[in-house]
Amino acid sequence: MRERCPNCGILLERGEPDYFIGAYTLNLIAVETLLAGVFLVVVVVTWPNPPWDAIQYGGVALSIAGAVFCYPFAKTTWLAVDLIFRPPKREDFITRVK
Repeated sequence: MRERCPNCGILLERGEPDYFIGAYTLNLIAVETLLAGVFLVVVVVTWPNPPWDAIQYGGVALSIAGAVFCYPFAKTTWLAVDLIFRPPKREDFITRVK
């Protein structure tokens, strides 16, 4: 069964096989922005001796955790962007069978 938005009942995938690419791209941009912001704050706060090893390993952990936890938000945000350009139709509320 396909995923549905819990608030409106619309299908999260609107019938395009490569729909996840938009959500993936949005997720990548959000996680990279988060990572750059955290990196900048840590370097500025700890400046003359930043903990480079902790920044390196923490950056890897933050990238993985951010990608996992931000993806549902990126997917629904991408759905909202898609709905702006392609308003919902009746078919978007009907479960498709492969």
